[in-house]
Amino acid sequence: LGSEVRRDDTVFLTKTRAIRLPGWVMPPYLRHRGDLVLSGSEMVRWLAAEAESLGVRVYPGFAATEVLYGDSGVTGVRLGDKGRDREGHPQVNFVPGEAIEARVTVFAEGSLGQLAEDVVRKMGLDRGRIHQIQSLGVKEVVKLPADHAFGTNRVVHTLGFPLTDVFGGGTLYSMDKNTVAVALVLALDWKYADLNPQQELQVFKSHPYVGRMLEGGEVIAYGAKTLPEGGYFALPQPYTGGALIVGDDAGFTDVRKLKGWHNAMRSGMLAADAILEAIERDDFSAEALKRYEELLASSPVIADLRRGRNYRQMFTKGRTVYLGAPLSLVSRFVPGRIKTEPDYRGMKRVHLKRDYRGGYDRLSDVAVSGTIHREEEPSHISISDPDGCASCFREYGVHPCAYFCPADVYRFEDGELVLNPSNCVHCQTCRHKCPHQVIQWRVPEGGGGPKYKVL
Repeated sequence: LGSEVRRDDTVFLTKTRAIRLPGWVMPPYLRHRGDLVLSGSEMVRWLAAEAESLGVRVYPGFAATEVLYGDSGVTGVRLGDKGRDREGHPQVNFVPGEAIEARVTVFAEGSLGQLAEDVVRKMGLDRGRIHQIQSLGVKEVVKLPADHAFGTNRVVHTLGFPLTDVFGGGTLYSMDKNTVAVALVLALDWKYADLNPQQELQVFKSHPYVGRMLEGGEVIAYGAKTLPEGGYFALPQPYTGGALIVGDDAGFTDVRKLKGWHNAMRSGMLAADAILEAIERDDFSAEALKRYEELLASSPVIADLRRGRNYRQMFTKGRTVYLGAPLSLVSRFVPGRIKTEPDYRGMKRVHLKRDYRGGYDRLSDVAVSGTIHREEEPSHISISDPDGCASCFREYGVHPCAYFCPADVYRFEDGELVLNPSNCVHCQTCRHKCPHQVIQWRVPEGGGGPKYKVL
């Protein structure tokens, strides 16, 4: 499923130059030689087949849209309806969403999971925690010519260009069949009202150093996802009566590495151990499921997050990569916790004024994302206060959502918003970054969304 990393480069990019950082200056958590590079979607398909061979039932065409509660906590979920028209009326093939009850429900929706958010809010699992913050990653998979020199078993991480005052960076990972995954990660607290992350990826690819590594390539896949980066002090209580929260749903991304797969899998295994103990005792109360938190506390998941406490927050205090990066290296020595503000509050009436030319536009990338939604289904995106769009334009000089959406869902024609929800790649940047918080994103009809094959 993967290939071992044998060449690992970290490079600082100026506008025109690339400065390779020697390995001895890199902290251990940023060294990747010996790690494995693999496609997440391919691994998930393989793991699903393994689970099904053991009797696990997997239903990828159904989406849970509501949490069910009882006197002692969570009792299950309700699936979303299927077969409604754009106005919400049942069609001839209408199937109402069923209630799925369980003694334990494990929430593993990934970043910005709405069901887990509902559980955390209603059960008060975030008391005493700082606000969770996010980054957005946009990624393309590029098919290179057969004789290309990028090579195999190689990873490249970059700092600096194209944005030195936004936390994040670029990556290039060699994959199977002469393909390269190229990505740009940007913290969602950016101040620019006209920042277009998909186009910033094209700017990144236009750098002479990056461009040479991708020369002659063709984009064959695209996607965008958020990453929870609040870290140790933003973690909610990951259990309640009848429920456990794992992976990015709980905020387990290691922000120092910008990686979370390993913690997601480990937390899932620990959740399984806790559930087995609960089954043996026939006790699924919050007190019994607290065992999951105890297992986490003695695991590498929490150990890594504890070592990286205040990491992202220190970078933000430094404002630019030149100061923020050095400060982040000593973040764990800062006493106490550094509080965070919601990412959308970072936006100002400040414009990048990029002249985006060249590379792929958003619609071209969406076309290779595999994204599909049934054209007649109700829109899963709505605006709670249309007047908020007009006031947003007056405040920021542009409509920020027309820029920050990596799938071109939001367009304005003669000042009026035109939604294209069928383009949506389900990153949920919109509901998190909208400065007036008027965008409502709901789980769409089951089976809709991006169809990742190699991402």
